[in-house]
Amino acid sequence: MNDLVLQATGVERVYKQGQHRVEVLRNLSLSVEAGEQIAIIGSSGCGKSTLLHVLAGLDTPDTGSVTLDGVDLYRLNPAQRGRLRNDVLGFVYQFHHLLPEFTAVENVAMPLLIGRTEAAKAKRQASELLERVGLAERLTHKPAELSGGERQRAAIARALINRPRLVLADEPTGNLDEATAASVYELMLQLNRELGTAFLIVTHDTRLAARMQKTYHLSNGGLHLR
Repeated sequence: MNDLVLQATGVERVYKQGQHRVEVLRNLSLSVEAGEQIAIIGSSGCGKSTLLHVLAGLDTPDTGSVTLDGVDLYRLNPAQRGRLRNDVLGFVYQFHHLLPEFTAVENVAMPLLIGRTEAAKAKRQASELLERVGLAERLTHKPAELSGGERQRAAIARALINRPRLVLADEPTGNLDEATAASVYELMLQLNRELGTAFLIVTHDTRLAARMQKTYHLSNGGLHLR
């Protein structure tokens, strides 16, 4: 029996622009199993970020359902949805969104602290994870003191600190040069193998997407397996 982490069924999302209806997602379905590696590619403006927001419980679909870890996201109230998201999901963005006034270890520990983990334990776990992503010598550096690749590695560590079942990544290498992007992707694949965390990555880079187990193309509101 498959261990489904996420199941989207019949999802539709429509925006109104004046008198016009823009169907961004049309009867879209997707499943993600534990430990799976999936890439979604598509042209700019095709709805990739909207899809991630719907799957994460950040944007309500007009029709359809999204089940996360066996729970229907949109049958929960916002507070319950937030707790489930914090327990099950990790996020990596094109822009790292690290807090500039905090060190790398403080940034990575933040989700644990929000979840009421004791400060010393949170810092210890954050330090261990930063060491795993190659930042053992950068624990006390603030984001402005890190390179682009180092900032994105810290962002990946932060996404993984709660041991989520699934990481959603929106153009995680979009601001990196080719060599750094390749090393960040290699890191994500390594952590996928070691931790069993599933990765669902939206990217414009078809070469890097080809390294994932599955690649979908999002067009005309639907997903098409390549």
